[in-house]
Amino acid sequence: MNKPEYKFSLLTLALISALLSACQANKPAAPAAAANLSGLVSQPLAWTGMKVAQVNTLWLSVDEEQGLRLLNAAGQLLDQQNIAAEILDQRTDAEGSIFVSVDQRSNRPFSFRVRDQRISDLNFAAPLAQPVEGLCLYQAEGQPLQLFVLDEQQTAHQWVINPANGRLNEQTLRQFPLPPAAEFCVVDDHTDRLFITEETMGLWQYNARAESELIRTPVDLVQPWGNLQHGAGPVTIAGDDLWLAEKDHSQLHRYSLSGATAQHFKLGDDIALDALSAVIQGDNLQLVMRDDNRSQLLQTRVEARPMSVQQQRIPYVAVHTQTDPVNTSGDAADDPAIWIHPQQPERSLVLGTNKKAGLHVYDLQGHEQQFLAAGRVNNVDVRQGFTLHGKPMDIAAASQRDRQSIALFSIHPQTGEVQSAGDIPTTLDDVYGFCLYKNPQGAVYAFINDEDGRFEQYEITDRANEGWSGKKVREFRVNSQPEGCAADDLRQRLFVGEEDVAIWTIGAEADAGTALTQVAAVSDILVDDIEGMDIYQNGDNSLLIVSSQGNDSYVVFSALPPYDYIGRFRAGLNTGKSIDGASETDGLTVTSADLGGDFSHGLLVVQDGRNQLPAANQNYKYLSMRDVLKQLQAD
Repeated sequence: MNKPEYKFSLLTLALISALLSACQANKPAAPAAAANLSGLVSQPLAWTGMKVAQVNTLWLSVDEEQGLRLLNAAGQLLDQQNIAAEILDQRTDAEGSIFVSVDQRSNRPFSFRVRDQRISDLNFAAPLAQPVEGLCLYQAEGQPLQLFVLDEQQTAHQWVINPANGRLNEQTLRQFPLPPAAEFCVVDDHTDRLFITEETMGLWQYNARAESELIRTPVDLVQPWGNLQHGAGPVTIAGDDLWLAEKDHSQLHRYSLSGATAQHFKLGDDIALDALSAVIQGDNLQLVMRDDNRSQLLQTRVEARPMSVQQQRIPYVAVHTQTDPVNTSGDAADDPAIWIHPQQPERSLVLGTNKKAGLHVYDLQGHEQQFLAAGRVNNVDVRQGFTLHGKPMDIAAASQRDRQSIALFSIHPQTGEVQSAGDIPTTLDDVYGFCLYKNPQGAVYAFINDEDGRFEQYEITDRANEGWSGKKVREFRVNSQPEGCAADDLRQRLFVGEEDVAIWTIGAEADAGTALTQVAAVSDILVDDIEGMDIYQNGDNSLLIVSSQGNDSYVVFSALPPYDYIGRFRAGLNTGKSIDGASETDGLTVTSADLGGDFSHGLLVVQDGRNQLPAANQNYKYLSMRDVLKQLQAD
């Protein structure tokens, strides 16, 4: 199930501790000791402007009066555009550097490049309704370029941008509120962190991924809660360092992106900082700042700190198709299962639970074909080649939380029509996760668990007159809350997830005992909650795919001992189809069956906890296993 995640750096914990201490004393906290400020000497640059950026040996300068200018190292003007601008950010792609700014006169964000010592490829967005305070670029691994725009109404707009033919095309991924006086921002692409300053309070960090939960945590605050003497202003990133200038004052602060260490500097007393850029040049870091008192650009150099070892970025696999949203708002969609048409695989179906209302049935284009008002069904699974009343019938079953039972559904083996087919009562108090198992002899079993860690295994049998019924044949348990499980029918093995602890495995047959073997523990790679899981079977290629809900990713292990870690990925944007990625995935399912077209290597279906682009009720996302396998091989 979806739970908020709270993670704090050492610095964050220290700041929160100071805040709590002040509250507990029921009086203003004593001022923090002044940070140890090291002196920095600055020198004026040969040109003026509001913000600068470097392109190889050339410099770009933006200014509200002088416009957009390209200069050489000596400050000589090479090219100029009459565009009033004060903000500038850049990224590098296959074509070189791309820059984004905003035209102050028309309030239009725009992008451009530098080619042959000329400003070129100007592309403008439509005018915005509110004046822009700040903007910053974000380049996620394997995803389209994104832009954060901060407006004067304290709203952040996160866009996917595509500059072409004079137009800066944008798609809104999300909008979220900002604190008062939020003006400057910067993104660390390696850790997906967005930093935003609140002038009178401090520097905050957010998760830059649009699919992430919206939580802000402090990096540094004004005294008495932090090291900032006056307030937070412009920010920039260079290598492993985040630099912050105190707006309209002369203090500079340097924070390591890989830890809680910080350094604090001071320029001359009569300097009022209003812009900040940083460029690494060999062993040195060149800071370029604007002194608002003199309308002058200043530069200073410090030793560049080497890049720390960065955690490997998680690659993305673009979502191929999405289903219609479920018919209930809030946290409703939960777990899918796939039914394969025996003669026409392109007519296969996806079943998806709505844990507030019932069971949805979708085709491979994501369109809803049926809805069964089955109540609070949580997890669902399918097995084919069974019988009902002695006649061929496929079976679906789900955990039913209203009646603490196993809800049964028949699936016509030719038409795919789904119908309710009764319940199997359990002895559990709060049923939760569920999966099916069919052994080589054709017997079908159901595994259902309770939030307290108990599992019950039922054999489902068919009688000509009574139809399906269940008999409990085994009990076992984990020590805390489980949910997801998946059975390897070929090897008679069951995998179960203990949400905050580990993945375990146990024999799937009723006489396999109660001892569990650990497959993988919660870690920086497998981030709790451990949620949905399923097995991709393709000859000797047997993979266990698990929802690592805590960081919105999917972790892949070998489904064969010793269960080696294979790789991980995220479900990413498909801007061409206006489909967002997936986040906070509860349940997933996978098949290796050739379903035709882009699903010729199989299909992965994942629940999406935040359905965006545009915002709507939760739904399910389809990924081509061809794309997933290609990404895993690339890693």
